[in-house]
Amino acid sequence: MRSHSLLFRLLAGFSVVIIVTVGAVFFFLSHSTAIEFERFREGIQSRRADNLQLQLANYFIHSGGWDGIQPFIEQMGRIYEWHIIVTDSDGTVVADSESEMLGEQHEPECSGVCLASPLAPACFGTLYFEPQMRPGAEVALLATMVRRIGGFLLGSCLLAVGVAVAIAFVISRRVLSPVRALTLAVQRLGHGDLGQRVEVNDRGEMGDLAGAFNTMAGDLERADRVQRQMIGDIAHELRTPLSNIRGYVEAIRDRVVEPDESTIATIDEEATLLSRLVDDLQDLSIVEAGQLALEIQPEDPLALIQQATNAIRTRAAARGIELDTRVPDLLPLVAIDYHRISQVLRNLLDNAIAQTGQGGTVTLAATEKGGIVEMAVSDTGAGIPEEDLPKIFDRFYRADKSRTRATGGSGLGLTISKGLVEAHGGTMWVESEPGEGSTFTFTLPVYQEREVEGKAAD
Repeated sequence: MRSHSLLFRLLAGFSVVIIVTVGAVFFFLSHSTAIEFERFREGIQSRRADNLQLQLANYFIHSGGWDGIQPFIEQMGRIYEWHIIVTDSDGTVVADSESEMLGEQHEPECSGVCLASPLAPACFGTLYFEPQMRPGAEVALLATMVRRIGGFLLGSCLLAVGVAVAIAFVISRRVLSPVRALTLAVQRLGHGDLGQRVEVNDRGEMGDLAGAFNTMAGDLERADRVQRQMIGDIAHELRTPLSNIRGYVEAIRDRVVEPDESTIATIDEEATLLSRLVDDLQDLSIVEAGQLALEIQPEDPLALIQQATNAIRTRAAARGIELDTRVPDLLPLVAIDYHRISQVLRNLLDNAIAQTGQGGTVTLAATEKGGIVEMAVSDTGAGIPEEDLPKIFDRFYRADKSRTRATGGSGLGLTISKGLVEAHGGTMWVESEPGEGSTFTFTLPVYQEREVEGKAAD
């Protein structure tokens, strides 16, 4: 029933417009026809009166009087359907088309037409006339004309309605077809079929709507795929430490393993890894939800870099890796949350050390460029394959599939770091060449000192 509602509305709309238009045309045409009819009738009467006046003047001049004019007036009265009266200069009726007032003194109710000529400029008589059509004849004539016009307009209206029905049917088919396709696709999408797409060969609004639907469906499908993958990745990451902890507990319960210091240390390490993963997931959820609370303060980037390198230097030395810093003596203050940016730097340095073999170098550089401070962490490791670069900041993504949770972290560090930098209004990117190492760069906004207004007067 709904599929036909648009067709019904189109037909109703076209029909109403046509009927109103034809009705308005009929009204104005009838009105103008009555006016023109009256004007035409008056024009004919005026020409007849002029013609009759001329004939009577010629008759009087050639006959030398009004003798014998009665038959002529009776004939003209029948032809014109007028009541015609002619009086002489004294007002005596010399001719009456109805033969009722001959020889009588005429007392007219309306003015007459003076009968004169260039040869006899003085009035030698007066012409009086009054149309004597049958009662309602003019109205009947006008009604006949209006009926004919109305019949023509009615035929035109029926033809227009027929054309409108055809046009509405074609338009409704053209519009309803993609609408039905969209409705079906939306219903299937609502039932979980995220692979639905609509093909509409229309360059207008329907094409735009179909394109927007396809884009939305694609985004939903990708989001669903990412969500499923994320749930699977989280389950996988949680399963390993939980399985290890459970295995050790069962072994201790079955007295296969003694609960000595080594066993307890192993269980504690697994629990620590599990806690770190949960913390990373919590940080990720806060960052992606845009609910990260930052305590922005002016901080010295040199102090930030020194703190981060001091924390990692012992680990680098233990692996035989040289830690190099390339920082100018003076850098402007940056507007950051010190704890969060320290987290970013530690994560990038940890990743760089994990990627760099013995004898390699990890470099931390900082420069100022046009209102921002740019920090870069480089390593001399194996680098990242080109096909993996676009995915390097994805959740749980590891370019080296052989790296495990123990050697490569949870796979959330880069995602969280990028989110933290962007929350500060900065950007993060990576440049890498296989065999030549990688460089992770991020920017931080320079602190802009603002004058405090409204100071209290001394």
